[in-house]
Amino acid sequence: MNKLFATIVLAAFALSSCIKEDDSYKERLPVLPGETIYNMTMTQNSIASQPANAGMRLALLVAEARFQNADDPATEITAEMLSSLTLENVTLRTRLFGTDSKIEAAEGGFKITYSESVQQADGFYLKGSVLVKTNGAEQLKDATSANPWQVVPQELKVIAYSQYGDKQTVNVESGSTTLYSDGNGQYVISLNSIRANIGEKSFYSDWSGTLYLSAEDDDLIYSKCKGKDFKVYSDSYSYPSGDSIYSYDGSQKLALSYQLTDGVFRGMTIIEGTQECSFVNRWEYDTAAYPSGDVRYVWSNNGNTIYRKIYYNNYVYPKD
Repeated sequence: MNKLFATIVLAAFALSSCIKEDDSYKERLPVLPGETIYNMTMTQNSIASQPANAGMRLALLVAEARFQNADDPATEITAEMLSSLTLENVTLRTRLFGTDSKIEAAEGGFKITYSESVQQADGFYLKGSVLVKTNGAEQLKDATSANPWQVVPQELKVIAYSQYGDKQTVNVESGSTTLYSDGNGQYVISLNSIRANIGEKSFYSDWSGTLYLSAEDDDLIYSKCKGKDFKVYSDSYSYPSGDSIYSYDGSQKLALSYQLTDGVFRGMTIIEGTQECSFVNRWEYDTAAYPSGDVRYVWSNNGNTIYRKIYYNNYVYPKD
């Protein structure tokens, strides 16, 4: 598990370098098991959320296309239009999905195909495709719980590289993600049995849960959301959880859970909020190595620097 953990997490948290770290290593030691729980949970959630990320980015692109063609509401939003749409002389397809990505019309919606050679904003590399079925709702603001957008992985692979160049591949094999508007400027993101595994390993995740997102612009128009923060949270009933891609002892799956309160994200980076990550079943892990199965991260910022406090097993790092 340690080699796997080190390889995947490095890429997943490549954007966290802005965190202030000026405390001694000795003070940090008591919370290190909690950091492991956090990193495994966040990596699992990040992998399972790749289809959701694609759907939300497509929603921003579609809303921008409709906004740029507001004078002609009869204009059809096509894959060709989305592929070539620009803002400030930048092709938005490239900005949102990476160089050499493709957007094609497919099965009542759009198919997004990634280029493995391009690093994504969250530090991962992606290979394969996702299918976004819009079900007749042109924009995500028009999708409802009864008629949502549905995002399905198609031979999707999430790839990370260690600082030594080692490659680790996670296969996202099945499951679906539904996206819709609640009608009040908030978007519901539901992950449904996201099944993924590492390479040829026999352990598969079964990750499900719901997150709620709101943006600066209720319609998700890219030019109105660009550079602005997104608010994200989970409720106490349907937070993401389930079997993960990890196994503690090599013979059984490790179940995890993730709760997010008052989350504020700038790009892919959390700048405010509370993240709680847990081992679900006490018997699945070594309680000597992990005296507590729960860890809490609290994030804040002063406008320039992001600060992080870790609460684990009655320890706090960094101390006040």
